[in-house]
Amino acid sequence: TYLLLGTLQYDLTISSTSGGNVTTPGEGTFTYDEGTAVDLEATPGTGYQFGSWTGDVGTIPDVNDATTTITMNDDYSITANFVAMHDLTITSTSGGSVTTPGEGTFPYGEGTMVNLVATPDSGYQFVDWTGDVGDVADVNAASTYITLNDDYSITANFEEAGDGQAACGMATLADFAPFGLVSLGVVAVWVTKRRHNGS
Repeated sequence: TYLLLGTLQYDLTISSTSGGNVTTPGEGTFTYDEGTAVDLEATPGTGYQFGSWTGDVGTIPDVNDATTTITMNDDYSITANFVAMHDLTITSTSGGSVTTPGEGTFPYGEGTMVNLVATPDSGYQFVDWTGDVGDVADVNAASTYITLNDDYSITANFEEAGDGQAACGMATLADFAPFGLVSLGVVAVWVTKRRHNGS
């Protein structure tokens, strides 16, 4: 803090994490008159995106905006934070589609939680998610989310809604029909014996 010709002056110290830099006003320490609104602009490098401003950010209107201002009412030290970008590639088998976020390749910042919604076509049902599913919350849920910590490729799998159900029903009938016939035969023999015994 300085007093120059009756005007207070404050130091603004600016730094950045790896993945980008502060292009306006630059990085280092700068001196401004009290009350000055200083333009800030953070520029990410290839494969990164701006995350947020941290530090003495009380007079920054929006810490999540790469282009903003800071009003100098004291000595401040701030940092521009950048996050790595990762690609999420989404496909599906026949019988449905991924409606959120869609299908294709989408870039997201590291740590982003991406909602996933798989929607089956008529006559089909969702089965599971396969591929790079280590960070999928529930691989058996059609509506779930994945946390991006790397480049991932996942697939939504569908099957016909009747798969396995009709066959199971037929097997049940086949298994129980002979038992039913034998049971009826035993009852008939028992009734006949009772009649012969005069009961």
